[in-house]
Amino acid sequence: MCSGLYSHPNVFMEDHINGVIKIAKQLYGDNIPEWFYIPLAFHDFGKSTKYFQDYILSGKKTKFSDHSYLSAVYCWNLAHSLGFNDRLTECFLYPLKHHTDLKELEDTLDDLLSKGRKKILLEQIKAIEVEKFNRFVELLDIPESIKNKAFLEKEVLSRLRLIVENHLERIVVVVRRGLKKGLFDFNLFFSVLLDADKTQAGSKEDSVPETRVLSLERIEIYREQLRNNDSEINQKREEAFKEVMAKLPIAKDYKLYALTLPTGMGKTLTGLSFAAGLAKNLGLKRIVYSLPFLSIIDQTELVLRGIGLKDSTELIVHHHLSEIGYFQGNREYDFDTARVFFEGWNSGVILTTFHQFLYALLGAENSYLRRFNKLKDSVVIVDELQALPHRYWRFVKECFKKLTEELNSRVILMTATNPFVFDKEDNVLHLVDKAKYREGLQRFRVIPDLEKRTVEDLAREVAERVRKEDKTFLIILNTIKSSQEFYRKLKDLVNVDIAYLSTAVIPKQRRERIEQIKQGKYKVVVSTQVVEAGVDIDFDVVYRDFAPLDSINQSAGRCNRHGFRGLGEVRVVKLVDDNGKEYSRRIYDIVLLSATEKFLTEELTERELLDVIDEYFETLWTKISHDKSDELLEALDRVKHDFLYENFKLVEDQPYKEDVFVAIDDEAESVLNAVKKIWERRQRKELHLWEAKIEFEKLKAEFYSYVISMALSKDSGIELDDRLKIRVVRRENVGLYYDGEIGFRIKGGENGL
Repeated sequence: MCSGLYSHPNVFMEDHINGVIKIAKQLYGDNIPEWFYIPLAFHDFGKSTKYFQDYILSGKKTKFSDHSYLSAVYCWNLAHSLGFNDRLTECFLYPLKHHTDLKELEDTLDDLLSKGRKKILLEQIKAIEVEKFNRFVELLDIPESIKNKAFLEKEVLSRLRLIVENHLERIVVVVRRGLKKGLFDFNLFFSVLLDADKTQAGSKEDSVPETRVLSLERIEIYREQLRNNDSEINQKREEAFKEVMAKLPIAKDYKLYALTLPTGMGKTLTGLSFAAGLAKNLGLKRIVYSLPFLSIIDQTELVLRGIGLKDSTELIVHHHLSEIGYFQGNREYDFDTARVFFEGWNSGVILTTFHQFLYALLGAENSYLRRFNKLKDSVVIVDELQALPHRYWRFVKECFKKLTEELNSRVILMTATNPFVFDKEDNVLHLVDKAKYREGLQRFRVIPDLEKRTVEDLAREVAERVRKEDKTFLIILNTIKSSQEFYRKLKDLVNVDIAYLSTAVIPKQRRERIEQIKQGKYKVVVSTQVVEAGVDIDFDVVYRDFAPLDSINQSAGRCNRHGFRGLGEVRVVKLVDDNGKEYSRRIYDIVLLSATEKFLTEELTERELLDVIDEYFETLWTKISHDKSDELLEALDRVKHDFLYENFKLVEDQPYKEDVFVAIDDEAESVLNAVKKIWERRQRKELHLWEAKIEFEKLKAEFYSYVISMALSKDSGIELDDRLKIRVVRRENVGLYYDGEIGFRIKGGENGL
């Protein structure tokens, strides 16, 4: 028997919904609270109208074929009739917003109260296929107490009309008051619904693959393979590893952990080992490893692959340029299924960016929010913590505490210099005595050389040293413009191999150059901050244009990284433009720069630098304004997704920048033409919108490897492709706008990285 109602083409509604419920139980656990069956089972109630069923058959949408608003009204009424008064808001909002983002909730509520929407709802109620819906209810795998109240009787239909005519305003008042149980509770259940719904619709299956969490044994085998010498730095790495792992027996009494070790002390493997031990001892389901930059993710992925994680059930690497695919043993899933499994983080280890992790945590957009449930019962590693904007430090720290308290998760904060100030009530377990591993560190010295100078002055100084000294040099400058100018001037002064890195260089070439740098191809590298954190490159001498102290420390991490180069040199200089303005003040907060000037007054050993940075962070914690964090925490408590979306930005909006596709070679032209063909097929209606999106997803990673984001003048002359909504430098024009060595030719005073 079937209901005769379709949720998707050729899919009966009861098959879809029962699949959603099964997947939800797999995601959350069999102990799903009774109230939650209402939005799980009936978020598609509005599909039972003749209007929606006609749309399924014809493919033609009308204003009457929308299903979310009517589903919300039905679920509110059902929850109310069953006495779930403390969950009315969730039962209403989940169906209402399961296809649109919570950041736009106010617009949706305004629309709900409009006369036009009320007329549509009343017409939809008339068009409900009652007999088919009641058959659908009979076929659902839900508690009998809910099923008995779910059938459509005349009295129920009358109540639905009454709600639309008289009570929507009251419902909206309740919703706008916020939710009493807090954002994480709201996000968790909504995430399970979104994830289960998208997974079932995309895969047509009623389960997700069983995932495998990383084991300590596999890491230990890999560590054994790396024990190739008994250098002092390796001895310290081993000592730190043993100290951390010795804390595992008492770790159960804590939920927040701090691993603070100098650069090059093996934090990645040590942190992974501790996380794997926690997961095993506490029965946690997965490890979520988050990092600030793609370059570090690439390196960490190499470690995880080296450990032996090949299968998608063991490891997913997810960021905006990830290639979508899902493999289980010898099976490669079709694209639609692979996409929902991949984007749903169905794996034992998820390696991702701060952006993906934190936006999943806050959940203002459904594409991120569906992954929130994967943070439950997980070990979360936050690496390179200092890269978080200081204005959010207090907010993020409180979010991590809530994550551990409300979702049975554990959070490991890893960094060389921890910016957070912990109180006793934070109950943090410090995994190492950080002072012990700083003692005797002599990999480099930091020399403040802060007399103002121009780019040309610095180029002449570096050129003289390059000619005289048998050393490698890394010069890190603050802006693309100053770095390109420096590169040109140095190139004219010396005859050695020099590499250039910044975001003015397309990602494909940046990756290639980083590999060449690792292989020792260049004596000199000129870069912006793109090399600061995590990129495993090593130089004898590092020059750093003035910056906040934590950035200087990150740059220092590229100097004599492994301790094999004698005593390295990190020289901090202060560059000014032709008008005498410091480049550092164009991009960094004056509070951070002033604090750095206070602490960076004399030459420092590596050990002294790390101790000074601790003082620097403690000073900042008291000096910087926490107003933004306090506002965000209030929005968190009041479940204001729109405020969180507007006010939490890891990267500030740069409306003056535009994406530019650089057709630098045959491969670039080929992928550009392939994307254009997708658009053309969509215009000819050979593809539905969702089909076109899927086709683009297959090309996205390759396409964006040729895209840079730049500030363009109005008369730049670079063609805007109206179809793709992106600027395109055609192959024949590449020489006009793009230099094979320094990337996009900067004409103004842009301050990008």
